Amino acid sequence: MSLVLDSSILVKLVTGEAGSEEARKTVTSSLRDACALHTVDVALADALNALWKHVKIHRDLEAEEAKLAAQDLQKIWYRLGVIPTSELSKESLGTAMKLNISVYDSLYVAAAQKVRARLYIADKRLFEASRRIVESDLLV
Repeated sequence: MSLVLDSSILVKLVTGEAGSEEARKTVTSSLRDACALHTVDVALADALNALWKHVKIHRDLEAEEAKLAAQDLQKIWYRLGVIPTSELSKESLGTAMKLNISVYDSLYVAAAQKVRARLYIADKRLFEASRRIVESDLLV
């Protein structure tokens, strides 16, 4: 089995926000079961931007905490199978139009299709759309 992790799951793995403990349990369990973990190349930038938002907009994370979270994120990143956008561009655009979701979100769906994986996400709207095409799990 394989899982594709979206950027919201990646952020939960390195912060203490709601759902973080459950995300860590799921990912740890998946690794124990020899599950391959994947994501798309834009997920790193998206996750780093989310850390910035925690500091500057939500103000629920200190700058130093965000820097440590970014270091942890980088450690996780190198253990993931990262799928380049260039390999998903055709499928993701079609999926975005079909499901009426952003191309950014559709990249995760296309990645799950490409590697025949379950999509693990924390975005309810993306979950509702994606489960019409791929097996998806929603972290609530």
